[in-house]
Amino acid sequence: MGKRKTFRAEALSVPMSPMIDVVFQLLIYFIVTYKEDVPEAHLAVNVPAPSPPTQVQEVPPPLLEIEVHPGEYRLRGRVLSLATIQSTLEQLAATDEELTVIIKANQRAKTRSLIRILDVCKGVGLKNLNVMTLQ
Repeated sequence: MGKRKTFRAEALSVPMSPMIDVVFQLLIYFIVTYKEDVPEAHLAVNVPAPSPPTQVQEVPPPLLEIEVHPGEYRLRGRVLSLATIQSTLEQLAATDEELTVIIKANQRAKTRSLIRILDVCKGVGLKNLNVMTLQ
């Protein structure tokens, strides 16, 4: 029998220079071909007509302020009961459905009082309601 040849595990070296070149070329390719989407391009824009502007005076929508304080309600600065405010709001809502109501709630007022005013406004058919806090 003959001698067996033993193979030494030679370290196979992989050439790294060509691999690095390919990686850099791919990186440059992706950087150059990247195109960022402009989100504004997808929005519908209404451009005004080139006609000369007309003198139109827009009347601001009527505002009504209701203040909610601890134990009391104020409509236009006067202390009123909830029933009186409801009847006043019914009359105003009958004449103008687009009435904007600004409800100013005191921070110390109970949430229940604010909810009652919101329910009254919804009950009479008012839809433009804004709530803000007083200090």
